[in-house]
Amino acid sequence: MLRHRGSPKAAAERGTVLFYHGFGGTKERPDAYLTALAEAGFLAVSLDAVGHGERRLADFDAIFSEERWDADFEATEAEFLKLIDDTAAEVPSIIDDLLSRGWAREERVGVSGRSLGGNVCYAAVLADTRVRAIAPIVGSPEWTLPRAHSPHHHPDRFFPAAVLSQAAEFDEHCPPGPIRAFHAALQPWYAREPDRIQYVEYPGVGHFLTPELDAESRRRIVAWFERWL
Repeated sequence: MLRHRGSPKAAAERGTVLFYHGFGGTKERPDAYLTALAEAGFLAVSLDAVGHGERRLADFDAIFSEERWDADFEATEAEFLKLIDDTAAEVPSIIDDLLSRGWAREERVGVSGRSLGGNVCYAAVLADTRVRAIAPIVGSPEWTLPRAHSPHHHPDRFFPAAVLSQAAEFDEHCPPGPIRAFHAALQPWYAREPDRIQYVEYPGVGHFLTPELDAESRRRIVAWFERWL
């Protein structure tokens, strides 16, 4: 789903931002984020994550029921991580398609997303070096089961992509500790250009930000992409 002012090709001259929704959501859900990006002149491309939206798994509710998560956490969590991995693996072909349509420019592709979509942001940098900037919101670079390809193991592969991470102090789903630690691990690799990484932690809130902080997070991602795309 595209959101833009004028034509998609004209908006792509400003920059193209792939946006990924949260767990259980759809590409239509992050409407306010898409609108903010489009009003700033970007081409916002909202996508259904693997297993979601128009391609929702037929047995999604059974696979990810609270009962199954409680009874077999590791198997259920593995299914969840596979959705993230498979979604990130599509990024190169999506960028290829956008480039072929004139809806993206090589040096002006960013990725943003919330929760699950935030996790995808970190993985997208590893999936395709054409991702020049990311702005995850309450998403984590550290997978919840041991995985060698978890982004937090690879801070050396992120530069020069510009990384803005927004976390919540009391996030019950994506705790800020691993995100903070990842940004600390990024610092040596960004010593030449430290402005390319930024960590923001909203105090006193959990995974679901207040309306005021939601608005603040939108302002931050727009400003980030305005600077780095």
